[in-house]
Order: sequence, then C-alpha cells, then structure tokens
Amino acid sequence: MELDYGIERRLARCAPELHDRYRDCVVVSQRMLSRYENYFPDFTDHTALHSLDILDLCNQLIGSQLEKLTAEDLYILLMGALFHDVGMGVSVADFEEFRQVLGIPEPEDDNARAWAVRDHHQELSGLYLEKYWHLMDIPNGAYARAVIQVCRGHRKTDLLDEREYPPAFQVEPGKTVSLPYLAALICLADELDISADRNISFLYDVEHMPSARDRREFHKHMAIRQVELTPELAIVHAWSDDPEIREGVRDVTDKLREKLLLCRRVAAERSAFVITQTDVVLRMEKTEAGR
Repeated sequence: MELDYGIERRLARCAPELHDRYRDCVVVSQRMLSRYENYFPDFTDHTALHSLDILDLCNQLIGSQLEKLTAEDLYILLMGALFHDVGMGVSVADFEEFRQVLGIPEPEDDNARAWAVRDHHQELSGLYLEKYWHLMDIPNGAYARAVIQVCRGHRKTDLLDEREYPPAFQVEPGKTVSLPYLAALICLADELDISADRNISFLYDVEHMPSARDRREFHKHMAIRQVELTPELAIVHAWSDDPEIREGVRDVTDKLREKLLLCRRVAAERSAFVITQTDVVLRMEKTEAGR
C-alpha cells in the first residue's frame, strides 16, 4: 500500500520551520516508541510504522478538507500521530513517578506493571510529553499542551469536554488549533489500524504467548485482512474458520462503529470539519488463498 503524505507535504509548504521541527522529532520518536517491546514483546505494533499508518488513515479521513487545516493544525496532528503511544514504553522510573500522579496502585510484579502501562498508556503519554517536551524542539508550552491533549484523546478521554478540548486552542498569539477535530482524527485512525499488517506473524511465537487472551487477540487481528476507507464507509475485510474468532471480529467491528459515530459527533458539534464516513461494514469473505 502506498502511503499518503499529504499532511506532511502541506506543512512543508505552509510552514517550513514547523516542518523542520517535526522532522527532527521523527528520529527521536523511533527510539522512544521501540521501547514498548520491553513490556510487550508479543503485542501489536506500536513503533513508528504504526504512526505512519495513523497518518495515512488521517489523510484519508481528512480528504478534501486538508486545505482548511492551518499549519499549526497540521503540526499538532503530525506530532500527535508520532507520540500518542509513547507511554507504552516509559521507563520503570518514569512509570513509578507517573503512576503516583495518576493514582495507579503499585503493581505486584512485572506482568501487572505491563498491564497497568497498557491500560493507562494514553495518560502516560501525556505525562511523558509534559516532562520532556522541551527536549523535542516543540515551539512553546502551548504547542506542547495541544500535542499532549491530542495524544491523551486517542482513548478513554471525553472529546466532548470543552474545558479539555476547546474548539479554538491558542498556540501563538492569533493562531489557534482545532483540538476536538485533531484528537478525533487520531482516536478514529488508531481504532481503524487493526488489520493483520500490524501483526507480522513470523515475528511472534503465537502459541507460546503467556495468556489465552493474548493468543486470542492475536488471531482475531490476523483474521482482519484489511480495513478499507471509502468517502462513505469503513469496510472491514476479514475471514476465519474459527467461530470464536469470527465472533471476535464482529465485536471489533461493533466497537469500531461506536468509535466512528463518536468521532463523527465530535467533529460535527465541536469543529468546522466533518468525518464523512457514516458506518462500518463487515465483509466476512474467504479468499482463494484460504483466508
């Protein structure tokens, strides 16, 4: 699949300085994101490759509205895509500091710590950026706050809360960004990135994963061959001979539909933008290759 780099290309044209700041962060983010494997060696990909998929999906969701986004919007969106999962790889020392801020109980062992990181990683991403943003060439604290909110907003966050996600958040005098829409894009794109391409099977010893839940989740995502976006629909193409996996894929589709409807509402009620896709359709179809 050829990736669409429209967001980055437009930022490079509109604001070369902001684009340079973003590009400087790409290399830094790769090392930060790869540390998630310390906790989750057998978990779905959360590296820079996932960030590229998120940006490609955002490009598709934005569509013809790209020209309406300001340079500041584009920068915040790119940075949000880069760092929304950085909390998955926080160091043990940072986790200990952040869990006390969040009120997370002290984990009993490494496995419990990993699950705590997984369950709270959007907030850990926000706290990580709050602590280290000045090392990432982010222009000022307001830009940092916008990136933090977009990262936090990709899961378990109320995007309809006007205090947390004001529709016109000022990052510089006279320059604002549409926090609700940007967060909704990352949130929906993250939910859409569920196909088998995100789980390269030869990298994982699936049957020796530590829990039945992990094995089941892996097989479920491997059954999803593609998520196709049209201007009207999100289409999930999937197949499995296992009835339990097929039911799991249906559950994933239902969850994706709920997230799509929420993000459509956020865009419509809290921004000047729209998300044109109206529904999620599951196509359970066996291919000639047997999947």
